[in-house]
Amino acid sequence: MTAVRDGHFYIDETCIGCGACEHACPGKVDAIFKVAGDYLGRFTIESDRCIDCGICQPLCPVDCIHDARKEGLVAGEGGYMKIKEFQAWAGRRPGKRPPA
Repeated sequence: MTAVRDGHFYIDETCIGCGACEHACPGKVDAIFKVAGDYLGRFTIESDRCIDCGICQPLCPVDCIHDARKEGLVAGEGGYMKIKEFQAWAGRRPGKRPPA
């Protein structure tokens, strides 16, 4: 039996269907899709495909994308977010040249 992880990012019902999130989702991931049959053209995030990069969240004009971990809906930490934190830490080390 394959374990299915709980999704971390989700889109709530206030989505206006602008598509900014879909365009932000990394090309090889493609975790964001239009909700089939939704007359407003809203989007959803498939949690089993999402890599928790969070790129979509700040691009949403109506702030309808949420991180369930930060809201206390699911426990855990995303591996991809940890990588981003480590990269930020490595860039702040003394004697390290800033990225070009």
